[in-house]
Amino acid sequence: MQGEMTRGRSQVIWRYSPNALFRYNADSAWCKVTDVTMNKPIELQGGLLNALTDKLIYWNAINATGYPDPRTHPHKYEVGEPYWVRYDVWPTIFMCKKCKRMHYYQSVSNLKQFNENLRCKSCGLRDEMLTQISFAYVCPCGNIETLFVPKCDKNKDHPVCLRDVGNFQDSYWYCNACHQPIQRSAKDGLGIRNCSCGKPMRGIVLIDPRVYYSQTLAIVDIQPDILATWKDNENFSKLLEGAVFRIPAYKSSDIQNLSKQRIVKDGMSPEIVEMKKMLLSQGMDENVVDDLVNKSMEKSGIDPWRKYDENLKQCKEYYPGYDFVSCYQTVEYVFVRDEPSNISFTLSSLCEQAKISQNMEAFSHYNDALDMAYELGLINLAVVQELPILLAGIGYSRYFGSPIDFDGASNDAKLNTYAIREDGKIPLYVAKNSTEAFMYELDPWRVAAFLEINGVISVPDSVKSCEYLLRAWLVGISGRLRDSGESHLQLLSFEKERGVVVDLPSAFIFGVLHTMSHALKATAHQYVGIDQDSLSEYLFPLHLSGLLYASSHVKFTLGGIDAVFRSNLQQWLGSVRDFANSCSFDPVCADDGGACLACLYTKFGCNYFNRTLSRSFLFGGSIKGYQDEIIGYWSNEVTNLANEIQNNNATNNG
Repeated sequence: MQGEMTRGRSQVIWRYSPNALFRYNADSAWCKVTDVTMNKPIELQGGLLNALTDKLIYWNAINATGYPDPRTHPHKYEVGEPYWVRYDVWPTIFMCKKCKRMHYYQSVSNLKQFNENLRCKSCGLRDEMLTQISFAYVCPCGNIETLFVPKCDKNKDHPVCLRDVGNFQDSYWYCNACHQPIQRSAKDGLGIRNCSCGKPMRGIVLIDPRVYYSQTLAIVDIQPDILATWKDNENFSKLLEGAVFRIPAYKSSDIQNLSKQRIVKDGMSPEIVEMKKMLLSQGMDENVVDDLVNKSMEKSGIDPWRKYDENLKQCKEYYPGYDFVSCYQTVEYVFVRDEPSNISFTLSSLCEQAKISQNMEAFSHYNDALDMAYELGLINLAVVQELPILLAGIGYSRYFGSPIDFDGASNDAKLNTYAIREDGKIPLYVAKNSTEAFMYELDPWRVAAFLEINGVISVPDSVKSCEYLLRAWLVGISGRLRDSGESHLQLLSFEKERGVVVDLPSAFIFGVLHTMSHALKATAHQYVGIDQDSLSEYLFPLHLSGLLYASSHVKFTLGGIDAVFRSNLQQWLGSVRDFANSCSFDPVCADDGGACLACLYTKFGCNYFNRTLSRSFLFGGSIKGYQDEIIGYWSNEVTNLANEIQNNNATNNG
């Protein structure tokens, strides 16, 4: 009746977290998870704290009866890997296989006490005559209840059985003595039951996934030892700024090399300080010494931060001096893109290697893929072979998988905590694994042209002179993306209550990136060899970038993303444009915003609940939340304007 079992960590988070229902085997008993023990729990911190806060705000779950605010009460949470799963048989309502008599027990302990061998009270002494009833009532508030067996109106002692036709609405109660259904209305099905929250519960078959939705989030898990080398380094913010804007002074190797550099006051190493003292002691003019020291440091590369300062000084005019160190999205983006332990390679590097080795067939193949990416407005395509992902189970919901419907309206869904520990802490279950990922970026020139041609904002002439100034300007106009990681044209009620207003530049940027992500994901399974539900998106909206990664959370992958990147990338990218060009529900879908379940919406796995998605962002047309029709990111008008801006850049840098 009760037991312990072990499962993979990710499998536990998705299918066997507390209060989840599962079938022990294909034809065995239904069970409910009662507890999951943790291995070496720690306090909530770092990127998981930030991601959890954002998720709880979405669910409106931060309150006295739900989740404490992680920002002020991180000690109220306990984070650890799942270790043991404990479960009980549930529900404890049964029907005799022979006579169909119903048997109900209040709990497993009652069942064990009075009928452990599952004998029917009417059919005699044969064991295991009872079969479990696989129906229940659920409420979006999180409650779940067993069926209530009614009495016959003519005689309360008449035996009542269940006529099961496979669904709640059409199944019904039947009196074996009167030989007629016990049903007040054809719509009643197996009956109506109100929840303790005051709302009616929904009858459901236990195999229905709406019985239990495990709510999870995923973050890039940058290893602490990697970040430790930059801890308390006053130049860390400069490194991140340089990496984000791709200033000329920045090199990806700086992540490792500059963290170990010995720097003292005024940017001079101890050796340079001693040399300066020696020259001054010999009577040399201080201005001459300073000039020699500066030239020496610049030539030898001893102080690369001087070059950083020169480049970033130009950028400061276009963005309000963000502290990127506290922006976890930025730290994730830079380290995923450039940290060597992730083992990344780009499409451009494959093309260059083929050219050097004089493999013209491979060079032509990769070059064609680059051309296709350019048509889609994508740049810096790469494969990350060792993407460190942390999956976290944060709670569960019932009947609804998200707090908003596909049309953007709020529903009654509630995010429920797992069983609170004896010490009053809320458990969060995590699993850490490495997987492979496809990384891409939007072309900043195309993004700038897209914003300007739609009248969202004009691109200053001064940033058209070089790409890193343009990137700095795009960051400067995207404050909403920096603060919350997303931006939308249609606001939810809780956002309006908090005083949030629509920010057009960041919403348009987010819309293009999010739509591109869903189009890539929807077509990837044809080429990658991984089911669409096993691919997840991870966006860095502030940096116009995103990831598609294998979300199976196993210790190895089959290299599907790597393989398609090397052999079929052009075909995959080409199919993206074809896919986004139409929907089986057109013209209704196109006229109603250009996104629906038949094209861009996903049933599961979207961290943004399918908000601000539209094929119109790519091809042009109408978008929900915006009154004018827009010119698409893939349109010739946007492409031509982007080329014009780039030509201006090339001319200025002649």
